[in-house]
Amino acid sequence: MTSIIRVNELRKIYDMDDNVQVTALAGVSLEIEEGSFVAAMGPSGSGKSTLMHIVGGLDRPTSGSVNVGSYDVTNLDEQQLAFFRRKMIGFIFQSFNLIATMTALENVALPLRLCGVSRDERLERAYRLLEEVGLKDRVYHKPTQLSGGQQQRIAVARALANDPPVILADEPTGNLDTTSGENIMAMLNALNEKGHTIMIVTHDPRMTKHVHRVIQMLDGYVQ
Repeated sequence: MTSIIRVNELRKIYDMDDNVQVTALAGVSLEIEEGSFVAAMGPSGSGKSTLMHIVGGLDRPTSGSVNVGSYDVTNLDEQQLAFFRRKMIGFIFQSFNLIATMTALENVALPLRLCGVSRDERLERAYRLLEEVGLKDRVYHKPTQLSGGQQQRIAVARALANDPPVILADEPTGNLDTTSGENIMAMLNALNEKGHTIMIVTHDPRMTKHVHRVIQMLDGYVQ
């Protein structure tokens, strides 16, 4: 199998107040195969979210390298990073990150709007994605009118808007009840079966039954 994510000697050190430095990643190296479903696990402060954010181009490392597909992520400028994220990555966050003033349809269509897709085309694709995640009767509802599980389904649909090969999900079930969390994981399983490479960050050991591989992290290291 071909590795779609390649991380080499990744270090991330944060400069805090009073000249204190915090090491989030202490030399992480790993590869994730194309089409796999992996979970990064560990306690708070283990570095798992930092790793995901650097892989997705949301943060920059202190040293080391990250390659995703043909992109050398660590050497991209801000404009190139924005293009990389639109082309390669779908993000799902614990806090959903939906825009409260927009309907479900508008939230899902937003990434397509940023890519210059015509209004009719982006709304058609957004509607189809909401239908796929079981929310075709909620397309004109705003986030505050929906349950947490429904909001996370919108976030999944939004992550798929540009049909990215890689989906990164940071604690995607963290704010959900058990049933809603299982539904989201089943949805991610289905996406993985369609060929998407999926990496989730979680501290919940119940989620490991859904994945192919677990990356255990502690104090900035892979165990």
